[in-house]
Amino acid sequence: MRLIGNGFVTDAPAGWQDRSIITIAGPTSETGFAANVVILREQVGSRQSIEEYARRQREAMEAQIAGLEVLDERPSRINGDAAYQRLQRFDAQGHRLQQSQTFILSGGTMFAVTCTASLEDFNNHLAAFRRVVDSFQCFDPRTVTL
Repeated sequence: MRLIGNGFVTDAPAGWQDRSIITIAGPTSETGFAANVVILREQVGSRQSIEEYARRQREAMEAQIAGLEVLDERPSRINGDAAYQRLQRFDAQGHRLQQSQTFILSGGTMFAVTCTASLEDFNNHLAAFRRVVDSFQCFDPRTVTL
C-alpha cells in the first residue's frame, strides 16, 4: 500500500492498514488554546454506514466527556462523497471548547475531520475550518504517480 503525505511518500508493509492521523495547528488564543484540525483515516469496509459510524463515535465521546453538548448534526455531502456533520461543545483541560466534526465516507474508508477551538475563539476560525472541510477530496493513492 502506498501512503502519500504532506511532502512524503512511502510504502506500508503487506497486511498493514493506514490509520493516519494528521494534525494542523492554528494560532493560540488568549486563553492558551491552539485551534486545530485533526484528520483521521480508518478502513471501515463496505458494510459500515456513515450514520452508524457517527453514532458510535458520539456514544464513545459521551462516555468519556461529561457534559458533552451536541448542538447540531446532519447528513451532508463533501465533494461528491457521503458525509455527516456534527457541532458540539464540552469542557476539557480547563477550556470550554467547540468542535465541528465531519465524517466523510469514500469507498470503504472513513475520514473524520475534527475542527476544534476555544468557545470564545471558534467563530474567528470558521473560515479556516470551512476551507479545510470544503476542499477535502478523497482519492485512491494507488492511482497517483510521483
